[in-house]
Amino acid sequence: MASDFATHREAILEEYEEYYRDCPYDVTPVKEILDQWYEEAKDRTPYERKALVYRAAAQLCEIRIFRQSPFFFEVKTGRIRNSSQNGFPPGPGLEGWYMDKQMHYAEEFQEWIRPYRERDLIWGDIFSDLAHHSVGYDNLLAKGLKGFVQKAREQMEKQPSPAALGFYRSVIEGCEALRQIAGRFSALAQELLAGEQDQELRDNLSMIREAAKRVPWEPAESFYEALCVILFFKEMMTGLEGVAVAVLGHLDRLLEPYYIRDCERGELDYEKAKNLMAHFLIHTDARWDLTGDEFASTNNSLIIGGCDQEGNVIYNDITRMILEVYDEYELVNPKIQARISSRHPEEYFSRTAAMIAGGKNVFSFLNDDVIIASNVRMGKDLKDARLYSAGGCQEPVLDNTELNCRAFLYLSLPQLVNSFFDDSLNLFFEREDTGYEKPEHLENFEEFYENYIAKLESIYKRLVEVLNHYGAFMREFDPCPLLSATLTGCLEKGIDMTEGGAIYNPTSMPLVGIGTAINSLLAIKEVVYDKHMLSLKELGALLQSNFEADPRMREYLLNRCPKYGMDTPEVNAFAGRIFHDLATATSGPVNNRGGRYEASLFVFYLFDWMKEQVGATSDGRLAGTALSRGMNPTDISGISNTANILHTLKKIDMTDYPGAGVLYLEMPLMKSEPGTSYLARTMKAFLEAGGSALDLNLLDPQVLKKARENPDAYKNIVVRVCGFSAYFTSLDTHIQDEIIGRTFVNG
Repeated sequence: MASDFATHREAILEEYEEYYRDCPYDVTPVKEILDQWYEEAKDRTPYERKALVYRAAAQLCEIRIFRQSPFFFEVKTGRIRNSSQNGFPPGPGLEGWYMDKQMHYAEEFQEWIRPYRERDLIWGDIFSDLAHHSVGYDNLLAKGLKGFVQKAREQMEKQPSPAALGFYRSVIEGCEALRQIAGRFSALAQELLAGEQDQELRDNLSMIREAAKRVPWEPAESFYEALCVILFFKEMMTGLEGVAVAVLGHLDRLLEPYYIRDCERGELDYEKAKNLMAHFLIHTDARWDLTGDEFASTNNSLIIGGCDQEGNVIYNDITRMILEVYDEYELVNPKIQARISSRHPEEYFSRTAAMIAGGKNVFSFLNDDVIIASNVRMGKDLKDARLYSAGGCQEPVLDNTELNCRAFLYLSLPQLVNSFFDDSLNLFFEREDTGYEKPEHLENFEEFYENYIAKLESIYKRLVEVLNHYGAFMREFDPCPLLSATLTGCLEKGIDMTEGGAIYNPTSMPLVGIGTAINSLLAIKEVVYDKHMLSLKELGALLQSNFEADPRMREYLLNRCPKYGMDTPEVNAFAGRIFHDLATATSGPVNNRGGRYEASLFVFYLFDWMKEQVGATSDGRLAGTALSRGMNPTDISGISNTANILHTLKKIDMTDYPGAGVLYLEMPLMKSEPGTSYLARTMKAFLEAGGSALDLNLLDPQVLKKARENPDAYKNIVVRVCGFSAYFTSLDTHIQDEIIGRTFVNG
């Protein structure tokens, strides 16, 4: 039995802190040997050169066992402490060693995108998503690494091409390397047992010794072994593959069979399983420096709720124990992605609502009915679509069968509106062969709107061409044969996930600032075309002056023009139209991996990161201020009635957006039972309205202001920033101010 988490929590955190505070550990000697191996393998396939990293980890890197934990996962690969957030730029350890040698691909892309990024029209550093990936956990748990090796050897006879053989050899080498690493953990645990007197710590070491002999090489056979496999493999992939593996899995679905089997055998009960779960979940908060001033997104998530492949609702003891661990030990991470539907039991809604009402702002809620349907509409099998997770924040990824690229390049909708008034924003159309022709006149709003959509279509078409061109180099830039082995399709095809080995291979380029764009278009319709208060040229001049030329007109634009979220028939109809048109414009083209581009409104914190060069907008927003968040109404519009917002949402078909769109609702703290009931009703109303993803953030703005001035007195306040949670006092003052300034909704 593992050591008691509740009793030893502080000692556990101290042991982790003692190790992680000194990261990154120097692995220069290891990298020098890798350089020699790389030179010797210069004529081998990219997969085989990448597999040198696996060999180095197994043969050259130190391992660390934390005596206070019953799990094994830490290899000194040179990762920085806060290293699970991004796969790019390459880190200083083994995770970045291979990519560092291929950086000319990234540098060429960055030179291309630089002028457009400088204008806040497009945001991105790299041509593929390296930060939001998942492991094929079902395959890994059921087959073990041994199963992947057997499959690779069988396929070598069927796929004899040099590239396929190189891929299979790399998979085999990677699996054997992880088997060797696990064996070293078992041996080290045995060695540490000799000098350990504390019985609980001896129990931890004994568990590690026995488990590491079997898994992840063999299929998991118990609840504990399944947890070992998930944590070990996730950490190995983040430390070795050069991509951030963000997902810990759909835990209550994955673990339930092991839990039931162990309980039936009398080897496990609820409290023992919960104790193991607490040990498992604490790792993210312990590894990350949550109190520092870095951008605090750990990018680690887990999934609860939802359904299984046959559509059966998931809500079980595993769900309950996860929620209890977060509630009792006040965890901030991993992010909880709670899949919900109208078929889930009342207990699920009331438990999560009670936690949020108590200030546990650690949830995102994902609407099964919408997200599953949106993936089926893109041609994915219903059974596969039912098994989805969220790849870090709220961007969906299908379990076991999909490699998605959903959060790496973003396009500003408000800046595209402003390009009708500011010719410097048309540089993209001047330099790139987009096929867009600037009209001489825009006689009515319908012409203006159609040209706006045409402009978006033309820029998107060119972006697809560029991403497909550079994406074809991913096989060279950062192949991931070991992670690929877990995804259904890669071993069968003999190709890496970066080349289209998985069954599904979507890409998304999320659209930023849709609320700001809608309000800007509505304002243009009213003041230019309906009421003829200004010409387009005059409105452009006003925006260029940041409204200084006529402050009263800004007041009119801000307070008198229709606004998205105000729930009038005209606005709702226009919102439904533009959401559909934007999705149509950004869906369907084929990417370099054989998948399709899919519409997305997942914007993370780009509503703030893409604001500086966006001048004043025709909705009354001042130059350089934040854009609208997710699929929200703008904060400057003051739209605060939850019922109106959700009624507007009913007019929008979010199944057009497989990449999801997040509705953020900030509410005042409401710790009483009526507050809990209200939150549960809000979740159900969100489902009924057909929303995609929901973040609830219960805060007291006045307390936040006090925390900003006196952080030591309020260091435990947790807030939802965008797709992640953080201690409020750890955030940059600019982000603190942005959160305080958000519109708080009411009933």
